[in-house]
Amino acid sequence: MPPSVRALATSGKLPPELAPLFTPPGQERWGRIAEAVDERLDEVDPAVRGAFALAGAYGHLDDIEFLESGEMHEHNDRAVALIDEALGHGGPDEEVQELWDLTYRVQDAAHLAHDHEEYVAKHGATAEQRLNVKLAETHARHEAGDRDAALRLFREVAEADVWGEFGGAAYRSDIGWCRLLHDAAHHDGPEAARKIWQEAKASRHAARFPYPHWSAPLIEMLLGTGVPDLLALLARERLEAAESAPPWPLDDDELRVLALAVEEIERYDRA
Repeated sequence: MPPSVRALATSGKLPPELAPLFTPPGQERWGRIAEAVDERLDEVDPAVRGAFALAGAYGHLDDIEFLESGEMHEHNDRAVALIDEALGHGGPDEEVQELWDLTYRVQDAAHLAHDHEEYVAKHGATAEQRLNVKLAETHARHEAGDRDAALRLFREVAEADVWGEFGGAAYRSDIGWCRLLHDAAHHDGPEAARKIWQEAKASRHAARFPYPHWSAPLIEMLLGTGVPDLLALLARERLEAAESAPPWPLDDDELRVLALAVEEIERYDRA
């Protein structure tokens, strides 16, 4: 919350019926505050009008990411108008700029939300839901012994457009690549696995593969298959992720798997 808005709550210059909306700290009713500002901005003491307008902008932007795209645009436009009002009535430049920056990010988020809504309208489901259906079919084919069909479907999942799709496509794509790597390593040998690895890495361009969540499971899939170089890469990248900002903490099971990878890598080094 901007400091000027926090000070507003205890200024004594708000109409008595509005002051309770700002208390207790941490439990402000931002939706109601936004409504109150829209309704009564012209009535408040001019000395706090800038801060009151900022409070309204803050209220319109609060939890805006959970709205549909049209509502996001509507609330964002109202926030922009209130930020202008705050700027014209002594709103602190730093606080105004912070909210300005947020409105630009909201515009981008609203456009993305609109694209997502159009995607769901066109396909009847999110990309994640569609890939989950395909993965269920793939696992069923694999369990039934139809390896060729399963591999075709795993590749379709792996090659999902993680840039153009929405809602979890990258995580599901990782499952596809991991299963292809597992199959290649166990059925076709180390070189086939390395080829799949290069394909997976290339498919992500500069993005991460796999996501840290899948690193330990993939290491476990590849243990004993003759690819210590891939184990070393996966282990190093997982440890780097644990130290990144924000970090991806390692749990006990991941530490167990990393220890197994280190043991195998050291055996190859000694050979």
